[in-house]
Amino acid sequence: MKLILISLIVSLFIYNRNVDYYKVLPRHNVLVALIVGVWTFASFKYSPWFAIMGLVVINVIDQFILVPFS
Repeated sequence: MKLILISLIVSLFIYNRNVDYYKVLPRHNVLVALIVGVWTFASFKYSPWFAIMGLVVINVIDQFILVPFS
């Protein structure tokens, strides 16, 4: 039950945040909030490596979006 509550809180935070940490994660997007909530749940339930892998993936994608292709 605690993991579900934590995941819900994280999802609400991602949905309602005022700062765009990553261009990959648009604000006020239900699908993005749901994906981050599931990712949070998996990180806590199965392995904290899911959190590290997710952050790396988001940063890599973010770099490709911010750097135009030549």
